[in-house]
Amino acid sequence: MKHVHLFRRYLSIVFTLFQRLISCFFDFPILIKIADSFLSLYFLVFCDLRPVTVDLDDGETTVHFWISGHRRISRQNLVMLHGYGGNSKWQFVHQVSDLSKSFNLFIPDLVFFGKSYSKNRDRSVEIQARSVVGGLKKLGCVEGGGGISIYSISYGGFVAYKMAEIWPAMVEKLVIVSSGVGFTQQQKTAELKKHGGDCSKILVPKTPMDLRLLIKISMNTGLTFVDWVPDFFLSQFIAVMYEKNRQELLELAKNLLEREEEPELPVISQKTLIVWGDKDKVFPLEHAYRLQRSKEMKHRT
Repeated sequence: MKHVHLFRRYLSIVFTLFQRLISCFFDFPILIKIADSFLSLYFLVFCDLRPVTVDLDDGETTVHFWISGHRRISRQNLVMLHGYGGNSKWQFVHQVSDLSKSFNLFIPDLVFFGKSYSKNRDRSVEIQARSVVGGLKKLGCVEGGGGISIYSISYGGFVAYKMAEIWPAMVEKLVIVSSGVGFTQQQKTAELKKHGGDCSKILVPKTPMDLRLLIKISMNTGLTFVDWVPDFFLSQFIAVMYEKNRQELLELAKNLLEREEEPELPVISQKTLIVWGDKDKVFPLEHAYRLQRSKEMKHRT
């Protein structure tokens, strides 16, 4: 009986430890952090990119970049600006391998995304643009009068357009992918509200249901699988991508949604490519054509 009692006690201890281990597995963002580490390894080993952190304004702002490890004078400098779907690694993982073979890449985490942060209370698109340009200058991207091209998606499109407007001599070419540049405050809010819920919750998800909605309206590839992804996995993604700077991200979203655009978009001179999904659920295709007509710029669509 003594051995049976000891065996039961042993099983009880093992079972308790197992329960705690499983609890930690679900409660802490282990899976997403592992995936994020693998993405970093992929960028380093397969894409010849290295992480760099740049301090601006006497340390008030920190901007994190992934940049080409071996820059070539014969290659053009390409800046890639992400949207609200996480940090730059998660946004551009499918593009960097091919692009790194043809361009000198500069891929920042916009302020309050990823490892970028600022003590500045300004939440405007302009401060994002100035932070990116400040970082590029410190990294020697525009030395010798060299220019840059920008590939931007969603929120990054607003930043890219502002950079092209303020620094026309620096920005040579521009790609805008599915971005609400030029939308009025009413148009931006109305389009997002079509999908129900609070606009800020769509852009800065707090629950697995919020994240599922963001994925479904951001993509059109039959993503029914997202309904089958376990809640704990989506919760871990939210914890890694949004919780650290949640309040600041909400303030960025509020500034973007509530600020009224100028009656006429500033005309930019750069050659610009507008890329749009014909089934875009957030910014309808007709806006792409309106954006094309309103700018009076050199373009291809």
